[in-house]
Amino acid sequence: MLLFILLFLPGPFSVAAADRAITIVAENDWFPYASDQDGQPVGMAVDLVRAAFAAAGAELELVIQPYARCLEGLELGRQAGCFNTIREPANEARFLFHAAPLFSARILIVAPADSTASGLGPLDLEGQAVAVTNGYTYDEPFQSSTRVDKDVASSDLAVLRLVALKRVPYGVIYEQVMAHLMSQHGGELAGNIKVVGVLSQPDLYVSFSRIHPDTPRAIAALDRGLALIRADGTYDEITRRWATQFNLVGGN
Repeated sequence: MLLFILLFLPGPFSVAAADRAITIVAENDWFPYASDQDGQPVGMAVDLVRAAFAAAGAELELVIQPYARCLEGLELGRQAGCFNTIREPANEARFLFHAAPLFSARILIVAPADSTASGLGPLDLEGQAVAVTNGYTYDEPFQSSTRVDKDVASSDLAVLRLVALKRVPYGVIYEQVMAHLMSQHGGELAGNIKVVGVLSQPDLYVSFSRIHPDTPRAIAALDRGLALIRADGTYDEITRRWATQFNLVGGN
């Protein structure tokens, strides 16, 4: 009888796991979605993740890292989750994902201001040189296309600079990121670059480690919390507030 009772009692590790804060990493250089400001993670995605975990009653520890290190940490099991990630085939093979996306965002196609192009889509970039940001994924069919000459830049700002200086005919960049950079670097970019199309509007997620012990409860908490904040209006309030601050005129 004693053996039977011991077998069905929760072990010390399960109790500790339930009480432990879930560690999620926010990327440090993708404002206004997620970024490092004075050592603290800030951005729309940061606010959504915090609100979702709070609504689910799960304790969250948010830290900030460069995106590449963030993803590497997932594969090594150093932390449970990392954001923001597109759920495309290569990432599906590496990570686990929650059910409902965290948010969606448009990826714009930009060109020098004197370009006559307009209404472009991903297939229009085949055979062209296109500036992209190192380490980013851009959704299919563009992501895996071998017919696009991808000119890899060190940052989103570098992408805009390459286009403004006519080093490449096109670049791709997320809409609200471009709005932020144009507001910060208007002196060199304004009047030298314009939006000429939409590459895609992918969903973005928190990606989760396949081997970290907190992954199952982290995914469950995030899905539950996202459903709750969508239902009570918190989700819409957060996304509307950030969209109002970083609205790109002429981004259609």
